[in-house]
Order: sequence, then C-alpha cells, then structure tokens
Amino acid sequence: MSAWIEKSDGSRIAIETNCYFGRAHANTVQLQSPGASRRHAHLHAQRAEGGTEYWIADLGSTNGTLRNGKRVTIPCRLKDGDVITIMDEGFVFRTAKEAANASLETNAPPTELVRANQQCWLLMVDIKRYTNLSRQLDTDTLGLKVGTWLRQCRDAIETAGGVVDKFLGDAIFAYWKHSPEVPGLVAGTLGQLVQLQRLRAPDFRIVLHFAPVTLEGGAGGANNLSGPEVIYVFRLEKVCSALLSDSIVSEAARASLPAACACAPLGEHPLDGFPGVHAVHRLAD
Repeated sequence: MSAWIEKSDGSRIAIETNCYFGRAHANTVQLQSPGASRRHAHLHAQRAEGGTEYWIADLGSTNGTLRNGKRVTIPCRLKDGDVITIMDEGFVFRTAKEAANASLETNAPPTELVRANQQCWLLMVDIKRYTNLSRQLDTDTLGLKVGTWLRQCRDAIETAGGVVDKFLGDAIFAYWKHSPEVPGLVAGTLGQLVQLQRLRAPDFRIVLHFAPVTLEGGAGGANNLSGPEVIYVFRLEKVCSALLSDSIVSEAARASLPAACACAPLGEHPLDGFPGVHAVHRLAD
C-alpha cells in the first residue's frame, strides 16, 4: 500500500488510482454527513517524474472540501499528513514513502511499469484567466463554480472512454488510445465541451492534438504520458491563448476527426521548441 486515507476511527482505505468521497454507496469513502453531496470530492493518483502524486479535487459540492482548513477551489497536490475535512468528517492522507514506520499489509500486486509507444488523442481543457477569476469571486463561490466545471468535463471525457491523466491546477489533461471508433468518441466529447463553453461558467479553452506518445503505466492503472508531442499540446495552448480563441486543434487532429466535426483555419504559427510554422484550426461554430 503506497498511499491511504486514515479515518477518525483508525481504519485505513488504500488508494490505488482514484478515491471518491460522497454520500452515494458507490463512493470509495461513503460520507455520513447529510450536508455532504452524493459525489463530493475526488482524490486522483497521477504519475510524475518523481513517482506518483496524489491530488484532491472538489466536485462542485455545495458545502465544499477543506484541505488543512482551507477550501479546495482548484485541484491541489496532497502531502503526507494533510487533513481532508468534509462537513464534520475528517481524514488524514498518508503515503508509505513519507511514513516509512507505518506497518501495513496489502494484497495489491507489486507495481510493474510498462512503457509503450501509442498513438493517442491528447486533450487539454484549462480555465481562462483563473487568477482574475479568483480575485472576483469569494472562495465558496469559486470552489463551487470550478468544482462543477471539473466534474462536468471529467464526466464528458470518461463517459466517452477517455482517461483523465492529470490535474494541472486549473487544467485537465486527458487522452484516448487510438482505435477505429475513438475519433467519433472524441468528436462527441468535443461537442459536449463546446456546450459547456457557451455557459462561460467558467470560461475555458479546448486544446486537441493527435500524435504518438510514450505511455508508461503500472498495474494500478496510473499512467504517465511523455514525449515531445505532450509538450506540443502545451505549446498549442499558448498559441490558443495568444489568439484569444476558445479552441485550438492541431493539423494532425483535424485531419483525423470525423467530417461532421468541422474546423476553421487559424493560420500557421511558430511553436516554441518546434521548427517551422504549424497549421492550426479551431472548432467551428
């Protein structure tokens, strides 16, 4: 057991890749407080260069999620000993790496890392001008707005078979392994995200690329995407921001999307670290 949640009664709940808090029976941690939401918060394991990181995100709950006494407004990384409080229920996040003296037993298989090159659809959604938004709204309103947006985006991605790979503060990075049916699933997700964009609650960008990446994963399911094409997505996001566009689609993605998913040209632009200029597009209205 590499990470776990300690409950107030001393019992422990192992964290493999995802841990959900809420009143519904399907949650990993079923909350008893009547003021808790059915789907209240989410603890997400994601691979990084230094190992596995664990991030906590509120899912748009009415009464919020606290980390060390402060409301979670955007997903934030947990450290060993952090206290998660939901209504009158408290939990302590623990990791074996930093709590080496803990004695735990687990039936989980040992992690076996697998590296493979895989053609993937890479999607990033990120909130525009989050700093300004955080100054305009009080903490409770901000947490509710961002948490609801995060839950809606995640549902749209995962319902279509996508994998949320990482939380990046005010952004989500997700992917689909390519197969013949995936372009249609990606197009459907884009349609749902565009509908959310029109609400401007909050305002956000959509970035899409299609390319081979290195996919490193373990038995637990937490993956780490790497390679220059991942960096390419972040460079696309910068161009999207500079163009004041709601979306940006790489040429490779545009060429592989179904014809019904129309795109409009945004011209050719240099991308920092990549030679030449690159044709980019936006999702058509």
